Order: sequence, then structure tokens, then C-alpha cells
Amino acid sequence: MDILASGEDTVRHSQDGATRRYADLVKLSGLGTRFIDRAQERRLLEDGVTKFDLTLDESRGVLRSVAEDNNYVFESEAGKRIQQVMSRHAGKAGTISRRQFRQAVAVLRDFSENTISEADARRQLKRIMIENDWRPRRAGLLRSRRWYKRVEL
Repeated sequence: MDILASGEDTVRHSQDGATRRYADLVKLSGLGTRFIDRAQERRLLEDGVTKFDLTLDESRGVLRSVAEDNNYVFESEAGKRIQQVMSRHAGKAGTISRRQFRQAVAVLRDFSENTISEADARRQLKRIMIENDWRPRRAGLLRSRRWYKRVEL
């Protein structure tokens, strides 16, 4: 009976060590910038599962708790929130004006606590518009969509 109990303690102890090491890896990845993009988030989750023998749920839990403690911002979360804002702007017509686009860029930068540049925010918003089949509204003296075409993907 004691042998079985000590074996469970050893497994639990090694699991706690792996969790702590994984948490340290997540902290290290956020040192340069507090913004965690989708690729980096996926890589961290894969590392938790493959290198630290954690389940996907455990990896995600550690990742989220460390992010919460250190005020890290996830691209996926900011993207979901800004998509709701853009959906409101697009309305039934499915068009977004230049002014609304600029406002959404500012909101996205606020969501990410200014950890992403304005150009990156514009790129991300254009991707969201393309994914949702939202069109830019014509603007300017010649009523063109040049403002939208200038945003590089």
C-alpha cells in the first residue's frame, strides 16, 4: 500500500515540476512583447503537450493563468473582440467606412494595450474584413476604395 502511494506522489511531484517549467517557458516567451500571436500561442501549447507531457487543457490553463498574471494579450482574444465591433459597424449592408476602420484600429490597439503597431492592426482588420466578406465603403472626393487597397496584407 505504501509503495503504491509513494509512486503516486512521485508522479504528482514530477507533474508539478513540469507545470512550473512550462509556466517559466510561457513567461520567457512574453518578455520581449506582451502580445502573443496565434502562431506563438499554438507553439506554446504544442510545447506544453509534447515537451512537458501536459494535456492540452492543462497547457491551456497554465498559459492563460500566466498570461493573466503578467498582463499578456492574445491575438485570438483581441481578434474576437474586435470582430464584434466590426460586425456592429458593418451592419446589414456589410460595409465599413474609412472612419469606422480607423476607429476599429484604435480600439484593437487599445485591446492589445498598444503592443501591436498601427500597421499590424490595419493588416489584422483587413484580414477580418476579408474573412467575413465585409466590403469597404467608398470615401473621398472621387468616392474610391483606395484607402482600403493601400492596407497591405
